[in-house]
Amino acid sequence: MGAVLLAGWGVALAADPGSSTADGLATSLGTLALAAGALGTAAFGIVDGLKLIPWIDLAGFERLFSRGSTAQGGRRWPTTIRANLDPLVPPLTLAYGNDVMELLKAQYRSGRGKGDLPRTLRQGVRIGLGLMPDAGVAAIAKGLGLPTETADRVGRALVATRSMRPPALGQPETAVQPPPIPDDDRAALARLETAIDARIDAALVLADNLYVIQTKLVASVVAVGIGLGVGKILGAPWLGLAVGFAAVPLAPVAHDAATALQEAVKAVQAVKRR
Repeated sequence: MGAVLLAGWGVALAADPGSSTADGLATSLGTLALAAGALGTAAFGIVDGLKLIPWIDLAGFERLFSRGSTAQGGRRWPTTIRANLDPLVPPLTLAYGNDVMELLKAQYRSGRGKGDLPRTLRQGVRIGLGLMPDAGVAAIAKGLGLPTETADRVGRALVATRSMRPPALGQPETAVQPPPIPDDDRAALARLETAIDARIDAALVLADNLYVIQTKLVASVVAVGIGLGVGKILGAPWLGLAVGFAAVPLAPVAHDAATALQEAVKAVQAVKRR
C-alpha cells in the first residue's frame, strides 16, 4: 500500500493542471487521498492491537485518579497531571474493597465514559459515603471544594439520614424517633451530590479527550514510521514522511477529500480552457 501511495503522489506532482493530463491528475490526487486515508486507518488498527500494553490502553485514566493517590490509579508521567476524582477514593474503597482500582480500570478499558464506569462511580461513592463517619464525609466534601460550613452540615445530614432509616429485619424499633433533618443540612447534602455528579462528569470528559488525543498521536507515529520506511525503500524518504504526517488527519475524511481534490482540478481545468 505504501508503494502505491508514493507512486501515486509522484504522478500527481509531475502532472500539469493546464495540460491534457489534468484528468489523470484528478484521478491521481483522488487515489492519493484515499491511499493516505487507508494508511491512517491501518495505523489506527495497529494502535488498537497495541492496547494489550496497559500504558496505551489506559490513556486518560490519570485524569480520573492519579498515580500518587493511595489507590495507585493512573499511569506514570514525568509531569504531574491533575486528577479530578482523588477525593472520592476513600468512599469507593469502602464500597468496592481494596481492589477498587482494578475494577475501575477494567470498566474504563471496556467503554470509558460510554460504558458502566459512570454508574459504578456514582453508586460506589453514595454507598461509601453512607458507611463513613461524619468527619470523613466532611473531609471529602472539603476535598471537592465545598466551604467548611457546608461540609460540616453534610456530615451531620448523612448521620441523621442513617438514624432515620427503618430498622433491619429482626431488629427492634426504637421508641424515640430522631429529630427531623434541618432544611439547611438537606440543602448542603444536595450540594454535595451535585458536586459529586459534576466532578465525575467533568473527569470523564477530560479523560476521554486525553484518550482520543494520545490515540491519534500514537497512530501518527505509526503512520509516519510506515511512510518513512516505504519512502526510504523507494528512494523518496521526504515524500514518505509527508504521506505519513497526512495519513491520520485524512483517515476520517479520505473519501470526501478525494472528491474535493478531483472537483478542484476539474474546475481549474475548465477555467484554463476559457
